[in-house]
Amino acid sequence: MSFPYKITLTYFLFSIAWIASSDHALTVLFDGDDLFAAQTYKSWFFVVFTSIMMLLFLLRETRNREKNEATLAKQRESISKLSQAVSQSPVSVIVANDKGRIEYVNSAFEQVSGYSMKEILDANPQLFDQGKNPQAIYDELWNTINAGKQWQGELLNRRKNGTSYWVYAKVSPVQNDEGEITHVLAIEEDITQRKTQENRIKHQANYDNLTELPNRFLAMDRMSQSINNAIRHDHAVVLMFIDLDDFKRINDSLGNEIGDQLISLAASRIAETVRQTDTVARYGGDEFLVILNHLDSPTDAPRVAEKLLSSLGSSFFIEGHELNITASIGMAIFPEDGQDPYELLRNADAAMFAAKDEGGNRYEFHSADVNEAAVERMKVEKKLRLALEHNELSLHYQPLVDMESGRIINAEVLLRWNNPELGLVPPEVFLPLAEATGLIVPIGEWVIQNSCSQLKNWHQHGVEQLSLMINISPRQFGDRNLVRSIVETLDNLELNGNCLELEITETLLLRNQDETRSTLSKLREKGIRIALDNFGSGHSSLSHLKHFPLDTLKIDRSSVGALNLESEKALMEGTLTAARGLGLKTVGEGVETCEQYNYLKHQGIDEVQGFLFTPALPADEFLAYYQSFKQPPSRDSEQDNNAS
Repeated sequence: MSFPYKITLTYFLFSIAWIASSDHALTVLFDGDDLFAAQTYKSWFFVVFTSIMMLLFLLRETRNREKNEATLAKQRESISKLSQAVSQSPVSVIVANDKGRIEYVNSAFEQVSGYSMKEILDANPQLFDQGKNPQAIYDELWNTINAGKQWQGELLNRRKNGTSYWVYAKVSPVQNDEGEITHVLAIEEDITQRKTQENRIKHQANYDNLTELPNRFLAMDRMSQSINNAIRHDHAVVLMFIDLDDFKRINDSLGNEIGDQLISLAASRIAETVRQTDTVARYGGDEFLVILNHLDSPTDAPRVAEKLLSSLGSSFFIEGHELNITASIGMAIFPEDGQDPYELLRNADAAMFAAKDEGGNRYEFHSADVNEAAVERMKVEKKLRLALEHNELSLHYQPLVDMESGRIINAEVLLRWNNPELGLVPPEVFLPLAEATGLIVPIGEWVIQNSCSQLKNWHQHGVEQLSLMINISPRQFGDRNLVRSIVETLDNLELNGNCLELEITETLLLRNQDETRSTLSKLREKGIRIALDNFGSGHSSLSHLKHFPLDTLKIDRSSVGALNLESEKALMEGTLTAARGLGLKTVGEGVETCEQYNYLKHQGIDEVQGFLFTPALPADEFLAYYQSFKQPPSRDSEQDNNAS
C-alpha cells in the first residue's frame, strides 16, 4: 500500500476510534447541558489537535520533498556533467548492450572513426575490425569480459574511409544488482602516432636507410632462423658475402651521391636475382649478405653466384655516367663451414677475400685453407697498417734500357716491405692487400714523394737524363686528390712533369672510361706521360687504346717469355706494328735472355727491362749500376754469365 493510502486509512481509523471512545466517556461523565458543552469542546479539541498534527505532518513532508528535490537536482547536475564529460572526452567511448549492439558512442569516437552515432547505432562492433587482429585477441577479450573483469590491450581498427588506426582499449562489463552483464563499456585511446614512431624506430634499428634492406643485425637473426629451419627440415643453407670490387674508387672520384645511387641499384639487382624466400641484407659500405634457404644441395649455390656476378657486371647508368663494376663473392655452408651465424659470417668473409685475391669478379667457397689464409691475411694487414709509421717500406729501381742509344734512360720504381717479424714480404702478397683495404692510397703518395725526392737527388749528382716510371693502382687512380698531390710534389721539388711516367693497368681502362680519360688528360696537361702496363695479360685491344691519351705500351713479361713460339712472335710483331701506328712508345718487360733482347731489338722495340740487366736495386746500388753501365750485354757475355 502506498504512503498516501496508509496516511488516509490511519486518519480514518483514528477518527472513528476517537469519536466512539470519546462519546462513550462523555455520556458516563456528563449529562444534560454539561454533556452538550463537553461534546462541543471535544469537537473543537479534535479539530485543533488534528489540524496541528496535519500541520506538523505537512511541514515534515514539505521539508522531505525539498530535500529530495535538492538531491535530485544534484543528481541531475552530476548526470549532466558526466554526460558532458563522456561526450567531450578526448578518448573514444563506446557502449554496447548484452546483445553486442552499439547503443552509444561519443564525439571523440565519431571524429576518429569517421562514423556518426546515427550511422552505427545498433551496429555490431565488428564493423570496425580491420581483419588484422589475431582471433586469439578477441577470444581473450570476451573470456575476460564474461568473467566479469576488465580487458585491456592494443587493437587495429578500421575507419569509415577504410584506413587503419591503432587504439589502446579498456573494455569493461557493466552489471546490474543481480550481477548480470547488461552492457559493455569500451574506452579507446588513439595510439596511431605512437605506434608509427615505434615502428619507425624498429625499422631504423633493423633496416638499412639507403637500400631499405635488412641490416647486419637483422641478417644475423634471419640466419639463426634459417639454421633452425635447416635443422628441422634437413636441408642446406648457404651464406654469401658479396663485396663490390673497386667501389671506393668510384665513390672517391664521383662523390658520395653517385656512390649511394650505385649501392642502391646494386642492392636492387641482388634482390631481383635471388628468390623471395632468400634474404638479402646490406652488411655495410659496399658489402652485402645473401642467405640462400631451403637448398637441396650446396651445389645449387654456384648457379646463383654466377647469376649475381652477371647481373652486377652489367653497366650502371647514373646521371650521365656509365659505371662498370664487378663483385667478389665468398660462400659458407651450414653445417659444414659453421654451426652458428657468426662463424658462418667469418668464413664467408674469408672466402670473399680469397675471391678478391684472385682478381675479383668471381666466387669462392670456404675451406680450411681459405680460413688459414684469412688469419694470415689479417696478421699481414695489421702489420701493413704500421709499415709507413715504422719506416719498413723502401724503394728499389729497375733500369729501362733504350734500344737505340744503349743507355739507361728510365727507372721503374718498385716497392719493397721488410717487416722485422714477417721478413721480406713479396709484393704480390702485400700490394693486393693494400689495394683491398685502401692503404694503397697513403702508401702510393709516399712512393711518389720519396721516389721523386730521390730523382731530384740524382739530378743534382749529374744524372740529369733519368726519368721515373711509377705504378698507379686502380684505387689510387680513383683518388680525387691524385693529380693535385702529384703536381704539388713535382712543384715542391722543382721537377718537370716530363721526368715522370705513370703506369696504369688494362683493367683500369675498362672501367669508368669517361672518368679515366679525364684524369689521364689532366696528368698529360702537366707533362706527365702515361704508360699502359702488362699489355697482353688482360682483355684490351689496340683498337681500344686509341680512345685514351697514352704514351707508352709495356708488353707483359708473359708475352716476352713466350717468344720461342712462332705464334707468339707473330702476335708480338703485329702488336709492335700497331703500336707504332698509334704513335706509342713500346717497352718489353721481363727480358731475361740475349735471344729475347736481340729479337726485340730487331723488331724495333724502343726500351727493354728485365733480369738480363739487373733486378730492381736500392737507390745507392742503382746509382752505381747506372754510372757503370755502358751497353747491353751481348750473346757472348750471357754465355759467360751462364758458365760462371
